[in-house]
Amino acid sequence: MKTISINGRFLAQPLTGVQRFARELTQALDRKIAAGEVPQALRGMDWRLVVPGEAKADLDLTAIRLERLGGGTGHLWEQTALAWRARGDLLVGFGGSGPLLHRDQLTVIHDATIFRHPASFSRSYRIFHGLLGAVLTRTARIATVSHFSRGELGEIFRVDPAGISVVYNATDHFAGLVPDETILDRLKLTGGDYFLLVGTLKPNKNIAFAIQAFEALAAAGQKLVIVGGIHSRVFKGGDYGTGEGLVFAGRLSDAEIAELERRATAFVFPSLYEGFGIPPLEAMSQGCPVLASDIPPVREACGEAALYFDPTRQETLVQAMRTVLGEPATRDRLIADGHANAKRFSWAGSADSLLTLLARMQPKR
Repeated sequence: MKTISINGRFLAQPLTGVQRFARELTQALDRKIAAGEVPQALRGMDWRLVVPGEAKADLDLTAIRLERLGGGTGHLWEQTALAWRARGDLLVGFGGSGPLLHRDQLTVIHDATIFRHPASFSRSYRIFHGLLGAVLTRTARIATVSHFSRGELGEIFRVDPAGISVVYNATDHFAGLVPDETILDRLKLTGGDYFLLVGTLKPNKNIAFAIQAFEALAAAGQKLVIVGGIHSRVFKGGDYGTGEGLVFAGRLSDAEIAELERRATAFVFPSLYEGFGIPPLEAMSQGCPVLASDIPPVREACGEAALYFDPTRQETLVQAMRTVLGEPATRDRLIADGHANAKRFSWAGSADSLLTLLARMQPKR
């Protein structure tokens, strides 16, 4: 019986968009497998999630068995312990990396940020992941999270983008959340008195730009709440200031973020570069109007449901903020359109796309 092994290294990493994708897609796959909703070519497969021995494996799985494997939690574990354990298996990786010598694998590479915005990453990270990408795009089946990223990866690694599949991110993990209403009191907010920004604090996220625009807005009674952390070992940070009206909330739970989104004046997404852009979709799912950077991957994700601005021209974000503050009808339209747009994406749909791709990788019986 053929085994499909999922690279569970993401469970030993801090939760960002990549890890969120891996967690939610693994759980969606598990539900599909348990219900027997898999292509014929995958019937009877043995599924397992191989995780580093020290990882916190807190996923609720019934059809995919969990298997712990010692030997560390980083790239060395992936290239040695995982490579050995998964030999002969079809290996699936959701985090942009995988054993270089494994020839039967599917790897999801989320974006090309290390090439388009190298200043956001440490030199060692850029070198290693550049090598990984160059090798994997030639030895593994590659998927990514948007049509925009497919084109980027094809151009950078000089491979045919037609051979790269798209498996979208989704937002329905927010659907069943019970918002944590205590977060407003803890941050000294009342609701409707702040703009919200959620993202890892790294240069391509363009947070300093958003802060400067907010300060130029000079809207009485409004604050800018910034949620997110910085991984100093990987990303290079920046000086984001400590001006009046800025609230740096650090890392928060999904329930806390959901409550902030439901009560915010608007969600601000100023990123210069993304593979997809899941935070604005999460905000839309919670009824929060979105002001978004006018770049191709965000357009692909948000459609016509956001109010766009140029992420290099401060005055365009200032104007978008003024619009959402001063035009209730526009704000209501953004909320309604955002709800509808978020429903275009689901983890069940993404799991179907992945299962179809894995089925195509199987030899005909």
